[in-house]
Amino acid sequence: MKIQVLAQGGSKPGSVEIGVKADDLESLNIPLLHELVQMQRAGVRAGTASTKTRGEVSGGGRKPYRQKGTGRARQGSTRAPQWRGGAIIFGPRPRDYYYRQPSKKMVLGIRHALWSHLKNDTLHIAESLGVSSRKTKEIVSLLQKWNFQPGMERILLVDASLTEEMYYSYRNIPGLEILLPHQINPYDLILADKLVISQAAFPLISRFLEGGGDGSL
Repeated sequence: MKIQVLAQGGSKPGSVEIGVKADDLESLNIPLLHELVQMQRAGVRAGTASTKTRGEVSGGGRKPYRQKGTGRARQGSTRAPQWRGGAIIFGPRPRDYYYRQPSKKMVLGIRHALWSHLKNDTLHIAESLGVSSRKTKEIVSLLQKWNFQPGMERILLVDASLTEEMYYSYRNIPGLEILLPHQINPYDLILADKLVISQAAFPLISRFLEGGGDGSL
């Protein structure tokens, strides 16, 4: 399978050969991708929801009425859960929702997320993503030459290095994110409408594309 290379001038200087078969693209593991996306979403949860137990609710230090002789059920505090203004039973408490999946599943998830971009023709290889200035309009013009819609779709860029000029020129475009090869993950890949990988970063990404189906590199 070949992928055309996008040049800075908007032309297509050549193509890159990758060792992915067409049959591989028809065997996407959607349940695996769902598991990994749920894991990443859980990891960014604040986990700050909290309710008070009966020991934390103010008041209730006096027995509301005597134990016997009233004809009512015995009560020891007005802050018990059955009282209005009382405590909450088994309510949410501050916690960390973070958990990890096996590393082989993560590698396999990245591979299948990349395959989904291949299948939908949304994976592109750029000759270079580097810029010489901090002008955002130049980046917007370049992306438009590549038939992208900056600001209207989510674009994920992957480059081998990130310079200060790249950071300041790319950051003002809504929906655009730039990552280093070791930062790619299934969630960002799935969320992106278009994926652009620089030629410098592609050798590091191709090992995910061309690995075995068992999660090996």
